[in-house]
Amino acid sequence: MTATPPHHLGRPSAWWPRRRAVIVAAAAFAIAAAAATTTALALTSPATPAQHTITVVALPPKTYSSAEIQTAKDIACTAWDQAARIIASAGKSVEALADSTGGSSPETRNARTSEKLVATAQIATLRTQIGAATPPEVLNPVRDWSGAQIDSLHGTNIRNWDAANATLDRGNDLVDVIDARCGFS
Repeated sequence: MTATPPHHLGRPSAWWPRRRAVIVAAAAFAIAAAAATTTALALTSPATPAQHTITVVALPPKTYSSAEIQTAKDIACTAWDQAARIIASAGKSVEALADSTGGSSPETRNARTSEKLVATAQIATLRTQIGAATPPEVLNPVRDWSGAQIDSLHGTNIRNWDAANATLDRGNDLVDVIDARCGFS
């Protein structure tokens, strides 16, 4: 007679698959319980966000020596004087041409285009000559004068002659102020 091996040495018995299912179910339940506990703890005691403190300290204003201020003023005044003279000369050329050939002649239109290019180039050059040490009593009227020139060019471009003339007058009013502050008058 042949001996049959004990059930634990041979083929697994019928209860083994059920036992495996119970173990897997118990593990899944334990994982779910752990997740629920972790979630409950997180909800009842939320983490405090990290506190970052940033202190912004403004830099003190740059100070310039009187020699630096005087040099910047001289450069700005000289650049403004040159730009103002060149722009005025271009404007007078257009005016003279318009008087002789008519305000809408091709020559006058070409001269107006040249005047705009000259003024734009001179204002751009002037802006490069104004330094950080330029004193406000010179800087502000020169910037206002430049703005008036640009506004006048804009009025001319859109053919709003009243606006162009008004802004040109505003710029011309600043000429005496700048002359006095630069020591030209």
